[in-house]
Amino acid sequence: MLTRYDTVAINKFSVDSQTGYIHVKNVPIARVGVFPYLKANGEQIMEAKLPDDLLTDSTVESANYKPITDDHPSELVNINNSALYMKGITAGNAHVDGDKIKVDMTLTDSALIKKIQDGKQELSIGFQTDVVPVKGTFNGMQYDLAQKNIQINHVAVVRRGRAGHSVRLTGDSAEMVIDSEEEGNSMDYKVVHLSDDADVTVASDDVSKITQLDAAISSKDKKIAELNAQIKSLTAERDKLKGSADASKKCADEAQAKADALEKQLADEKKKYEGDALDKAIAERMELINEVKPYVGDAFDFKGKSPKDMKLEAIKFTDSIDLSDKSDDYIDAYFDSIKNRNNSSVVGFSGLEGIAKKDSADNQSKDRYHLA
Repeated sequence: MLTRYDTVAINKFSVDSQTGYIHVKNVPIARVGVFPYLKANGEQIMEAKLPDDLLTDSTVESANYKPITDDHPSELVNINNSALYMKGITAGNAHVDGDKIKVDMTLTDSALIKKIQDGKQELSIGFQTDVVPVKGTFNGMQYDLAQKNIQINHVAVVRRGRAGHSVRLTGDSAEMVIDSEEEGNSMDYKVVHLSDDADVTVASDDVSKITQLDAAISSKDKKIAELNAQIKSLTAERDKLKGSADASKKCADEAQAKADALEKQLADEKKKYEGDALDKAIAERMELINEVKPYVGDAFDFKGKSPKDMKLEAIKFTDSIDLSDKSDDYIDAYFDSIKNRNNSSVVGFSGLEGIAKKDSADNQSKDRYHLA
């Protein structure tokens, strides 16, 4: 539902000698007819106030006991803001007079009364209405839209030649409510339909200014929307790059951790072969080679073989079994059992007992190692 304004001049008013209040009688609020409206692009559309819509009991009664304001407020007047806006009140005698709605009113605010006495003598009726897209003809004039469910909210006192309300609120020309005998006192207003679908009532001389201003505002709004879209796109790209940077940093940290671990491992290995440790390692390797050689033969290539590899080869040559999946302790014990065979009258007995104690998971039968 749109909020609109109709405007009319105060031509007959009296001052109460006791209270100083101003009384205005039989003020025309609205009349039936088809009236022109201008869109922001200059296109004119015709909008109708039809008798069945304007002169209803509901619309007429809505003019009774409504607040009078000093200019139009930026919101509809109600119980929550009337103390701020209300400067008087309409009477309870709203009625139909021919094709018009009229009502008496009383102004009670001293500041507003002084403005009226100084020349602020226009009335502008604020009301809400549904504008329905329906085509037709009334009194020989075609229309494209019709006002429905008209409900009067307030009556504003405005200065001659000024729209007197926010551009987001809409209004009707003064010609809609002026009696023919009062036309000499009426103002010439036009309603401009703005690009955001709102209507605004302005003096006819200001229509071109308003349309140019609306076009400029529309262009700025479009530019702002484009800039906001660019900001949104750049923000998304920034977040994407930040995510990639975070992922790269994580990979770099993981790689550095691996490098640090390898460097430590290398340092530990180097320590094994520093000073006396190197001589000891060489001596232990030569001793193991001499122990393994009788089992694998002189042709065996010891180059690159670890102590574990050499022991596994000796076991494989001797007993034809592969113990590469066994623990280091198990392999050491088994190799010791091979060496002990040469020093025992019953080959393998002591070695097997040692193996069984060290690795119960590989509990092989002792009989396999006894001679028949």
